[in-house]
Amino acid sequence: MSLHDKYLPAYDFHEVHETTINASSEIIYPIIRNQDFSGSWIIRTLFFLRGLPAKGVTIKVLGDQKFNLLEELQYKEILIGLIGQFWKPTGELQSFEPHEFQSFHGPYAKATWNFALVKEGERNRLITETRIACNDEAIKKSFSRYWFFIRPFSGLIRKEMLRAIKVKAEQQAKLLCA
Repeated sequence: MSLHDKYLPAYDFHEVHETTINASSEIIYPIIRNQDFSGSWIIRTLFFLRGLPAKGVTIKVLGDQKFNLLEELQYKEILIGLIGQFWKPTGELQSFEPHEFQSFHGPYAKATWNFALVKEGERNRLITETRIACNDEAIKKSFSRYWFFIRPFSGLIRKEMLRAIKVKAEQQAKLLCA
């Protein structure tokens, strides 16, 4: 069971991407937590266009931008939550504590985004899933229009993150075997 199922079991939109990494979860997991994704010009550009910090893009920095760490299962999964009106230019991101996420209501959408590791022999499958739940039909309609345009770019960011984690983890695994 994914942490998504605990925090956002019902959702209106979602997207999943994955990659297989030739490294252990002990190598991969700290990279997920600490990787600076601003090394990718794609991520830097897309974050800049959305008004997010384009330098030093880590899970911690995202947390400072109201992407809250909801829960973590060490070496298995990290779940981030976000509440806002994403379809508006400012995003109207809301401050909240992790325990408030499930019961948070109002004219907003809630999103969860994870990185989950699934062991497959000597390798690991790294999956990232994004789920979005809208609090009512009007919000769902607004978000739907936004998602139509943003989804390809959201997917591109996730794929770039997976690629960066894979490259770094496999480099580290190779060094340990040498």
